[in-house]
Amino acid sequence: MKKISKIILLPLLFGAVALPASAQKGVEDGSRYGHGEDSIQCIRNLSLYREYVKYDNFHDALGPWRKVFNECPTATQNIYIDGVRMWNAFIDDEKDPVRKAQMMDTLRMIYDQRIKYYKQEGSILGRKAVDILRHPEYRQNPDIVQEAYGYMNRSLNILKDKSSVAVVATYMTSSLLLFQEGRISDMQVIEDYALTAEILDYQLEHDPGDASLLKVKEANDANFIASGAPSCTSLLNYFKPQYEEKKEDLAYLRKAVSFLSALQCEAEPFYTRVAEALYAKEPSAEAAFGLAKLFVTKEQYTKAMGYYQEAIKSEKDPKKKAEYYYQLAYIIYAKMNQPEQARSYALEAIKLKPDWGDPYLLIGDAYAGSKDCFDDEFEKSTIYWAAVDKFAKAKAVDPSVADKANERISTYSKYFPDVETIFFYSLKQGDPYTVGCWINETTTVRTR
Repeated sequence: MKKISKIILLPLLFGAVALPASAQKGVEDGSRYGHGEDSIQCIRNLSLYREYVKYDNFHDALGPWRKVFNECPTATQNIYIDGVRMWNAFIDDEKDPVRKAQMMDTLRMIYDQRIKYYKQEGSILGRKAVDILRHPEYRQNPDIVQEAYGYMNRSLNILKDKSSVAVVATYMTSSLLLFQEGRISDMQVIEDYALTAEILDYQLEHDPGDASLLKVKEANDANFIASGAPSCTSLLNYFKPQYEEKKEDLAYLRKAVSFLSALQCEAEPFYTRVAEALYAKEPSAEAAFGLAKLFVTKEQYTKAMGYYQEAIKSEKDPKKKAEYYYQLAYIIYAKMNQPEQARSYALEAIKLKPDWGDPYLLIGDAYAGSKDCFDDEFEKSTIYWAAVDKFAKAKAVDPSVADKANERISTYSKYFPDVETIFFYSLKQGDPYTVGCWINETTTVRTR
């Protein structure tokens, strides 16, 4: 009997060893499809659900997809790509908020399992957050916005400059929403903006013509300034404690100057410190412009003029250079009483930005303020012809300044000479006339 029992037990032992090898799911042994009959089932269900998905038949795809998702999760990343697509559609169609919330949990689980088996935590967390907030009702829920914000924060800090522009945009929007809800501080918003601005600036440096990047950066900057989070006080509270540790860090100095300048905090002594530190390390157009504005606030106009000229010399962007020329023209006219030199700089601004009305208004103001050029009363009145020409030109090229131009035209037209005066000077309406002195410009005779 002992021999028989050994003979009988031996095949049973072999069977016990062989059975697991004949059928085993991928989720159990870590293989792609599993083994034996389970691998056949996995491949069959994979093929079946993908065929349904191809034709957007998500209802019939759901059963075989679930089996693949649960039993052979490393068969292909398409399991997760298709799963997200399916569950987003289910969520969009579902009306019951309880069922919708359950479906959202499944969507989260799909992303979590993809990270578990395929890693790529940075990019997948970002997609997860954007997908959660693509559903309007969840964008209105502060708890869910905060959840998604946490995923995106992790994503951006992992991927840095390689982050998706969609994640960058959604992250900053979420930050501002949470600030409005009182869930994060103004300091955190500034930190979030600094992170997103750095990423966008890096990406634009490598792809300056990318329309999506430009649009997101423009919205990012505008929303941040309009949010109420940044103020001179909050920016100082953010940057000042870091100064001793980071005063040799160019990126830190650039941000401090840029942020403080954007909110017109140049009067702050700390601004002087960081602006001069930046210019010493990197004599760029932006740093020179920052120092120019600084010395304007200190009424040190000669020094400001020098920095404006440095900014103009270094700047490559024609629109920024036009702005520098215009501001320099304004300082020289309004603060240094040099109208002819101011006109020269305003004309340079116009060359770079022909559809900008403000430089024309400035030239017109300079003409209207130059009565001292002449002793003769008639000649004094002719400057208003030249001035009104510039105001008319301003609103013709730039409708946004029409109100300011019309106000000036109405004011200065009252000082045109009368009919008797122009007759006395052998002139008539519509004749050409050259205004003398430094203006030296041909205009048209008109009467009040």
